[in-house]
Amino acid sequence: MSLILCRMEPVKHPFEVPELGVKLYSSQELCYVIYENPLLVMDDFVDYRLIQFIQEDLGMEFLARKLENWKKSGENPDNMLLLILSECPYYTAAEVTRYRQRLIQLRKKHPAEYWKEKADLLAERKQYGKAIPLYEKLLEMDKDRVVDDLFRSRVWICLGACQARMFQFEKACQSYEKAYACNNQDKEIPEQIYYLKAFSPELTLSQRCQDMLEDADQEAWEAKIAVARKKGQGSEAVKELDELFTKDPVKRLAGAAAMVQQWKQEYRNMI
Repeated sequence: MSLILCRMEPVKHPFEVPELGVKLYSSQELCYVIYENPLLVMDDFVDYRLIQFIQEDLGMEFLARKLENWKKSGENPDNMLLLILSECPYYTAAEVTRYRQRLIQLRKKHPAEYWKEKADLLAERKQYGKAIPLYEKLLEMDKDRVVDDLFRSRVWICLGACQARMFQFEKACQSYEKAYACNNQDKEIPEQIYYLKAFSPELTLSQRCQDMLEDADQEAWEAKIAVARKKGQGSEAVKELDELFTKDPVKRLAGAAAMVQQWKQEYRNMI
């Protein structure tokens, strides 16, 4: 992510936003992050670390004091975001109003839909370590009109994809297996398990996983692997790993299982 800097402020200690991989050096950048990423800032973004940054580095003492008082009183976090946007001369009143409506729409979502959308966004940003607890939280929710077997299957698939990208292959395999138990009509689940085994030959598959692979078209999967290996020659290892579990079945990680240990530390440093 890149930011357009409009005005430099005497920031000695930039504010880091790990979810986006950026450091903020101005009030305009802060407003931009809030406005463009509502799902990532709606719950716990305005904390005392941010308030300290606003007071000490941005020099906005009045705003910082007001935020601190609101924080102590348990003010709606959405109102604190709106306050920041209103106090910093970056967005117009009409734009702030549109942002308010966006927050209202997100809050009206079913809790499961809201948290899944947030978890998916974190996973898309490669923040797998932050996405995994949210997916696990979703799986603890009671069934209702939204949280049905199909929804749970999608959550298990997303969880498995995150675990695989963090080299937790055994956990990923278990997640895919549970996804299949919720929806045995999804033919892509056995395919993902097959790719896990191809990438990590030492992985021990349960009898259920072995059974689902026996009835599958493994020759077609091997053909996809061969094509992707050819395409992946010369590409970066981390990028290849990310492509393994994308929804696009044509893409496949290039490289042998022997390279895993070499990649692990470098890749985890990005999380």
